Amino acid sequence: MKRNSKAFVCCLDVQSVNDMEKLQVIKDSIRTTNQVASISRKLRVVIRGRKPFVKMLTSGGHYYSGSTRPVSYDRFGNIVGGIANASMIDVYLYDRCSY
Repeated sequence: MKRNSKAFVCCLDVQSVNDMEKLQVIKDSIRTTNQVASISRKLRVVIRGRKPFVKMLTSGGHYYSGSTRPVSYDRFGNIVGGIANASMIDVYLYDRCSY
């Protein structure tokens, strides 16, 4: 799958021990880099769930009544059921905002 984002790092399988170790290495290296880096260039690791184990109904909001059938993603593109329902995860690196 072609990614358009320059922040995309990799796609990992949550059931693979090696992939989860890779994720931990990425998190640890970014944490270490942020501790020694200058204040203006800190990064954050963002994990997005992909390929849900089970499709679910979405709940309704104030202006939205929810889904009428089981779906994988809500109308904002987030996986329904959260990271716990994701069989694959995408890892992104973004600049941290310093307010």
